[in-house]
Amino acid sequence: MSVSALSSTSTASTASTTSSNSTLDNTQFLNLLVEQLKDQDPTSPTDPSTLMNQMMAYASYGQEELTNTKLDTLTTTVKTVASGLGIVV
Repeated sequence: MSVSALSSTSTASTASTTSSNSTLDNTQFLNLLVEQLKDQDPTSPTDPSTLMNQMMAYASYGQEELTNTKLDTLTTTVKTVASGLGIVV
């Protein structure tokens, strides 16, 4: 099986993008999953249970990202209220 230069360039580009960031955003996470599926060996496909685990990881990643955003907003609000009351946080 041969791999085209375009495909390996795309994979290398995605890998270098994710290694330069300390966290993945939702789009990068999904792009990595899609690249993995595109580059799998057709004679030995990914085990369905492994694929389901990866999809569940994707779903939980989205929820964790939403939770972090809400916690950041809550932290900012608490600091603003504390500042208004003259409390050092």
